[in-house]
Amino acid sequence: MNATTHRRRRKPRNKSGRPPVRKGGRTPRHLYDVRQYALLADAAGNLLILQLPKEYDASSANTWTLPGGKLEPSDVPGEGLLREITEETGLKATLTGLCTVARWTNRNSKKLAIFYKATVTGTKPALKLSGEHQRAIWISPSEAEEFPFHRPDMLTVIKENL
Repeated sequence: MNATTHRRRRKPRNKSGRPPVRKGGRTPRHLYDVRQYALLADAAGNLLILQLPKEYDASSANTWTLPGGKLEPSDVPGEGLLREITEETGLKATLTGLCTVARWTNRNSKKLAIFYKATVTGTKPALKLSGEHQRAIWISPSEAEEFPFHRPDMLTVIKENL
């Protein structure tokens, strides 16, 4: 394909011929902050959940989450999640599959979360918790409803995938 036959895709324009502008004078952006989380199970099928610290923020303090975190620009999806699991818990996990993808808006950003299934060897293996969370516990999947999760999507993902 040469330069004369290649067409560039045009950005959408309004009646004036300019790109659409949203409130505040900025053009729309559709960038997502990508997160990865693991439904991390031990050999007996127990699920690891982590409690966010009371200092996290007013609405999420002391709620529960799954191991994982932000996908850094240098991370390969999946591999970045394994790094996060090791950093947060000291555990070496193995990814066993992809569960689902969810998205939400949080304050001034859009989040895209990728959920994976993962396993560790042993039953309720001891872990070395980082300073990112105040507590970690192994629960049976049926107990998940008893815990307030940081994101309601997490409980839905657990119910649908375990």
